[in-house]
Amino acid sequence: MRITLVVDGAIPCAGYGGTERQVDWLATELARLGHSVVLVAAAGSSHPHCEVRQAASKAECRAAIPTDTDIVHFNSWFLDVPFPALNTEHGYLPGQSRPQPNWNFVSASHARNHGRQTFVYNGFPVDDYRLSATRNDRLLFLAGVARAGKNLNRAVDLAKTFNFALDIAGGPRWRLLTRSQVRRQGVFFKSLGRRYRFHGVVGGAEKLRLLGEARAFLNPIAWEEPFGMAPVEAMLCGTPVLTTPRGALPEIVDADTGRFFDTDAEFAAALSAIADLSPGRCRDSAADRFPITRTAQAYLELYARILDGETLP
Repeated sequence: MRITLVVDGAIPCAGYGGTERQVDWLATELARLGHSVVLVAAAGSSHPHCEVRQAASKAECRAAIPTDTDIVHFNSWFLDVPFPALNTEHGYLPGQSRPQPNWNFVSASHARNHGRQTFVYNGFPVDDYRLSATRNDRLLFLAGVARAGKNLNRAVDLAKTFNFALDIAGGPRWRLLTRSQVRRQGVFFKSLGRRYRFHGVVGGAEKLRLLGEARAFLNPIAWEEPFGMAPVEAMLCGTPVLTTPRGALPEIVDADTGRFFDTDAEFAAALSAIADLSPGRCRDSAADRFPITRTAQAYLELYARILDGETLP
């Protein structure tokens, strides 16, 4: 099959780039399966396994789509095109108009929150993640530090209340002064002290080290998370997740990979309970449920349904 994947960011991505990484991994797996993949992405993009066409606008994207493509898989831009197309929404935009047919989401709750049914879980190259030979007693918060919905404010409060050290990755401390809600919460000042260690934006080996060495991954989100890539990456490193049950997290975290909490009392019980979890079983559960191989097969099934004339619910 000749498949065109569209994303408006650069591949490979610098920094976090959750959507870009998903498209990058999907392109690799589809090419491994023998499909002809064309990647339409931002300037500077490259990929070792597929043809890359660069685009900086919707008009350039439209012009870059090969005329002989079998299907276009949009992960952004979401154009009306004279080809069969699948549109995967990665963000949380329930009020946004979607005039095109055939929308897909990244979890069941994500689809439901947008009034739809079709979803494919994100996937990961599971062999890129490993169990760490060493562990520390620190918890890890890894998300955009200035995004109020990620709730660094709650993480900082929990660290103080329950007297644990907290590694914080996902941006420098000064960014806590750039968003009004986080600034009003006083997180910048509350996170002063030796208990809190900021690592900035991390990737590669440093990110894997933090994920693998942490006692637990702390995820006190206060929004309807579409999926939760960082929690799954922690699980793939054998690190259990402590999370509020928002968005897709009840689908992502199971009895082998973490515990849920809302209240401080529930957090205390969850923090104690993770000591009994096996890093090996934690990793195996995530690797069985979220490999990029399964994601690619699920997308191929959606492509086939669209090419057969079905409109996705």
